[in-house]
Amino acid sequence: MYYNTSTMTEMPRLDILLYAHDGRGLGHASRTIAIGMAIRRLYPSLRVALVTGCSFSRELIGNVPLDWIKLPSYETRVINGRSRGITGKSGYSDQELGRLRTRMLEDLVRLYRPRMVLVDHQPQGKHRELLRAIETSQKDRTRWVLGVRGVTGAVPQTRSDLAAELFRSSYHGILWYGDSRVLGTDHLEQLRQRFGTEPVECGYVSRLAQLLHFQAESPPGTVPTMAGTMAIPWQGEQTLELLGLLPDVLHRFGPGPGLWTIFVPDLPDPLWQRHLDSLRAIDHVRVEPVSASYVQALVNSRTAVIYGGYNSVVDILHTGIPAVVLLREMRDGEQQLHLRLLRHHVGDQLRLLPEKDVHPDQLHTLLEAQLRRKRAPSSDHICLTGAENSARYLHRLLQDDKITFRATM
Repeated sequence: MYYNTSTMTEMPRLDILLYAHDGRGLGHASRTIAIGMAIRRLYPSLRVALVTGCSFSRELIGNVPLDWIKLPSYETRVINGRSRGITGKSGYSDQELGRLRTRMLEDLVRLYRPRMVLVDHQPQGKHRELLRAIETSQKDRTRWVLGVRGVTGAVPQTRSDLAAELFRSSYHGILWYGDSRVLGTDHLEQLRQRFGTEPVECGYVSRLAQLLHFQAESPPGTVPTMAGTMAIPWQGEQTLELLGLLPDVLHRFGPGPGLWTIFVPDLPDPLWQRHLDSLRAIDHVRVEPVSASYVQALVNSRTAVIYGGYNSVVDILHTGIPAVVLLREMRDGEQQLHLRLLRHHVGDQLRLLPEKDVHPDQLHTLLEAQLRRKRAPSSDHICLTGAENSARYLHRLLQDDKITFRATM
């Protein structure tokens, strides 16, 4: 069945298209999904859609009425602390996927004619896949907005001359998903200098907070208080070693503190599967695939073991749960810097541990201490309403055609 392209222009335009490229973790997609959730909650009459290659989008969205369009996924492998693009699950190379996604995004923009596009992290996309879409959208006067996490990190694509030139010629504003009371103003100033415009400080974006707005809380007593939750979103260079020592660490606790739930991806590696079988053999440990069940497990846990990515850390800040934060050795040092700044405000609620240095005795001792610690009270010292603030700002920009945030330098 074919459609007549001349009749497509008679259809209402999409109000907001959300784009998040998929990387090694879930942060880009998670932040963008959280803002989409906030838009759907605060402004349900707006036409909104997400486009991403993130293979966990369905799990991240859950039952929230946010529609999404799946692109073929990028795949990465970490080698000596650096992410390297590898062949994706569709069988196309990293470079081929970039070219395919370029055409797909161009077609999507031509078809939906969005009034606004929110892009996470890189103005041009991971492999410049947004360039043709931006050019195509000019005839429809689409407004492009960039969103950037609190600590950007040493990402070449974001710091390139192309990123700065593209932003100044085609973007209308930049949202900063951080809190200057925690992170200081250096990051804002770097963005201001790089992109030639004043960033809008929105606060931290919490997907978990948005999800809980849509989910009915479990009645008291139906969900047992759990000892802890752990999530391994992707396999790093030392993750197998960590997984290998977890059975020893968790077996020592016995059933007394309660159930431990570990969310892991399903990987074909035989050694990975052997470690998971060892964990499944422990009565007070449950192993589950990465899914929307993570939220309920986390909010009912006394402690957690997480990695130091933006999304996981903000989940902990929102719940107040004491946690052990594992740090991967990545060259850009973004997580280490972010966590050092955060710890000045939250103290031992976050206990940091480099993944490469984990020892069973040390991890057991830290988890024992965090099990004894009370949840941190909700505080106004850290702004966690970045999703709502971003949604309101985008809505205001949609409503007032006179507002412009084009770069002036």
